[in-house]
Amino acid sequence: MQGFETIINSILTLGLAMLIGFTCVKTGYLKAEIKDSISKIIIRVTLPLLMITSLTKLTLDHSKVVNSIITVIAAYIIIGVLYFAGVLCAKLFKLEKTKAAIHICMTCFGNVVFIAYPLIQALYGDEGLLYAALFAFANDCWLWTVGVYTMSKVKGAGGSFTANLKRLITPATVGFLISLFMLVTGLRFTGIIKDVLTNVGGITTYLSMLFIGMTLAMVDFRHIYKRISLFALTAVKMLIIPALLVLALRYVPIDPLVKAVLVLQTGIPTSTVLVILTTDYGCDTVYSAEGVFITTLLSIGTLPLIYRLMQIML
Repeated sequence: MQGFETIINSILTLGLAMLIGFTCVKTGYLKAEIKDSISKIIIRVTLPLLMITSLTKLTLDHSKVVNSIITVIAAYIIIGVLYFAGVLCAKLFKLEKTKAAIHICMTCFGNVVFIAYPLIQALYGDEGLLYAALFAFANDCWLWTVGVYTMSKVKGAGGSFTANLKRLITPATVGFLISLFMLVTGLRFTGIIKDVLTNVGGITTYLSMLFIGMTLAMVDFRHIYKRISLFALTAVKMLIIPALLVLALRYVPIDPLVKAVLVLQTGIPTSTVLVILTTDYGCDTVYSAEGVFITTLLSIGTLPLIYRLMQIML
């Protein structure tokens, strides 16, 4: 039961941190615009440092290489399944064009960095973070190709394929590649440099939660209970497919840690990045923000359920 207590405590900790950001914006203590600066600090500074300082604590061996390859292949397959589940749900609810495209993407793309990284690292340590980062890389590859294409069809202007591929080169991606290089070559930071980089990277978790809380504070709650399609999205993305994945992985002979990371990344709430992209591609921004709010709020219940199922079945 220790692992179950860990995930409950982790979710409560993350939830309280989100509540601080939410309250600061709702009360007017902080302006909502500040969240954009916080996001840039996370993406450009603290997150790359977190990845470098955490992953370079590991020693690369044959098993981790094999597990990494399995993680990437499985991630592509899982994200593809989520995508087609989103397509089916959008058709089932007969969503209009501006909602259908973002509904598909919300089903497909989870908050694999801001929420998944802190949670998985708390549960499984630095090796878990390695596999979470590989899943996130596969997620980004899908997002900036298939995801952008899906959203761009709404108004028929999605940018060139080359331009979208360039978006894969992010500070987080660079940080991950640096981490891999250091793992392979055995290079490590030491002394005061290591301490400073580790401490700065360590604030990523709480900055991420503040950012999400501030983002959720901008959602209008008055009509959100009417969004049946978004509650269905939550059930499909965060309960049904993760549960089916647990059943499928039960019979697959791979490392239990890889299985756990794959399941948790699959059942993570919708990506906050999509709210930003809806403006660029003409999708329904309000619908996207409501989706982020509902999935993030309900994840307080769904993630422990999925984790408990993993404990029983895997």
